[in-house]
Amino acid sequence: MMPRISRCFKLNFIFLNVFGIWPVNNNGTCYKYYSISFVFISLFVYNLLLTLNLIYAPRKLEILIREVVFYFTEIAVTGKVLMILTKRSDILNVLKILDCKAFQGHGDMSRIIIKRHIAKYKIYWKIYALISNFAYWSQILLPVALHFVFNTTLNLPICKYYFLNVQFIKKYFIYLFIYQSVWMYGHMTYNINIDTLIAGFVIMAITQLRVLNYEFKHFNLSMKNSRNSTRNTELLELKRYLKHYDTILSYCSKIQEILSVSLFVQFGMASGIICVILCGMLLQTSKESLIFMTSYLLAMTLQIFVPAYLGSILSNESEELVFAAYCAKWVPRSKEFKTSINIFLTRANRKISITALKMIPLSLDTFTWIMKTAYSFLTVIRNIQNQQN
Repeated sequence: MMPRISRCFKLNFIFLNVFGIWPVNNNGTCYKYYSISFVFISLFVYNLLLTLNLIYAPRKLEILIREVVFYFTEIAVTGKVLMILTKRSDILNVLKILDCKAFQGHGDMSRIIIKRHIAKYKIYWKIYALISNFAYWSQILLPVALHFVFNTTLNLPICKYYFLNVQFIKKYFIYLFIYQSVWMYGHMTYNINIDTLIAGFVIMAITQLRVLNYEFKHFNLSMKNSRNSTRNTELLELKRYLKHYDTILSYCSKIQEILSVSLFVQFGMASGIICVILCGMLLQTSKESLIFMTSYLLAMTLQIFVPAYLGSILSNESEELVFAAYCAKWVPRSKEFKTSINIFLTRANRKISITALKMIPLSLDTFTWIMKTAYSFLTVIRNIQNQQN
């Protein structure tokens, strides 16, 4: 028996539950207070301190670039957390659709396609988590190790809290270091599990479209293999395909509602970070700053590339349905069959597309446009610098 598709997101929701933003039925009242306290400290207080730090930061470009980059990142994280908190019922509805009969696969090959994509998603989650944890512990443990071994200066991991005086920071340095480290890990966990959840929802839509494409392309073969193939059974099989397609459309509409605002914030902040970092690379900076900016630039580029790439695949697979339907050789079939397939073709000619705030489509064209715009902005800044020199 095919396991529930929603089970592939089990780890995502376990971590979101532990970090206070995804209550489950048996959590009770205590979890509610825990969740409120956790979100208040990890988001409201943390971001308030980060805002004050940005306001009081010295007006030097090399310093401001790092502060602005972290601040934009926190805005994106906050947007993702608010999505989980405010769209809980919609997310539960999406999980119910994933577990419906239409999405479980009708034949052996359909189930193989579904299992293969679930396995790929789990690998993607593990890779994302591994890289993120490696980056986090490098940011936290490496400076501590260098401090004890080579007596290097140890700074706070995120920001220096410029609004506090030096004596206060020295006195409570350990507590501030632990505070930033703990909540930095919490925000990293939010990023891992919400980013992969967003990607996973789109991957599951792609999976179902590929199953439907396969079934349409092999419609004639399945009818030949059927012992009692008649016009009525052919029509019933087609209706099953059409119901499957209607469920896919409903699923995509639901994930559009869930992801719209969050993706807009994510794309907007990532684009801003890319522009800021590219400008920072024009400055004469230290090797440490250059390594930081290069790694962060790569991370932000991947953060918008993955959903853009998946969005393009989703649209391509939906367009492929038109060709797949023609493979069913529907011309010599009954009038009812032709009418149904024509209605399907009319709808399938409009590709499925996920958009951020109904303005920015998830596609490689959007990704290319963002990168071109960032490079154009960089060119303008470089020309201004050359004119001043």
